[in-house]
Amino acid sequence: MGKSLYIIDGHAHIYAAFYAPMRPLTSPAGEPTKATYVFTSAVLGLIERVKPDMLVVAFDSKTPSFRAEIYPDYKAHRPPMPDEMPVQINRIEEILAAMNIPAIRLDGFEADDIMGTLARKASAAGIDTYICSKDKDMLQLLDKHIFTYDMKTGQVTSRDSMLAEMKLSPEQFLDVLALQGDTADNVPGVPDVGPKTALDWIQKYSSLENLYAHADEIKGKRGESLRSSKEKAVLSRELVTIDCSAPIELDHEAFKLTEPDAQKLAEIFGELGFGRLMSRLGLKHAESTE
Repeated sequence: MGKSLYIIDGHAHIYAAFYAPMRPLTSPAGEPTKATYVFTSAVLGLIERVKPDMLVVAFDSKTPSFRAEIYPDYKAHRPPMPDEMPVQINRIEEILAAMNIPAIRLDGFEADDIMGTLARKASAAGIDTYICSKDKDMLQLLDKHIFTYDMKTGQVTSRDSMLAEMKLSPEQFLDVLALQGDTADNVPGVPDVGPKTALDWIQKYSSLENLYAHADEIKGKRGESLRSSKEKAVLSRELVTIDCSAPIELDHEAFKLTEPDAQKLAEIFGELGFGRLMSRLGLKHAESTE
């Protein structure tokens, strides 16, 4: 069996953990810990289930990405991070460090670009790579060695399963994303065109270029919108295209899954009151409570 690399979309999973349908959690000192606890539990579950050879977590840059230079309104309308989030992100990074799992950020790049670059490099080396993300943008990366993996359900999506389900290749799906846009990221897309229409058009016309070559065939309001929004569609494709040339190397040794620093991890879990996680890992600490 060949080597495997799992790449976790850090911020996406932390936000999902923060909004998970369960009661708020706090440490003995009153520090919010729900996102920290849920995220850490998910990472431990992943390790136990799939036993990856290599594991990394990708984070968004703290500085604007290059996409904001292309389109200043990109992600401009996102609400500010909840007040209880930053301290938990810091704690998660401490826990990852104690677990010897690299947490990667690159100024000017999003987590998507880090995941895409590492996945492409690993695929070129024949390493099966599983991108742990529910973001449909990741589907553009699928190839014979790149898959998406749902950490909650264990569902794996491959290039072949995508072709069977959507009747589209990953490259074609990029054009679907361009047409439908993304309100969360403020990617304009074509007005009045949703995911179903975008999918139908690319299934029929194969590409954005060929769709515009036959734009007169599209009737009604959507046809008018398509014809008047070509620049928006082309811009949107640029914004949703994952940059797979970020300045980062595939470091086999650094990414290799190893034993955690038990003493450091027990210290952090003890501070946070993560008694169950300490028991799960066989850690001991006099102050551990939960």
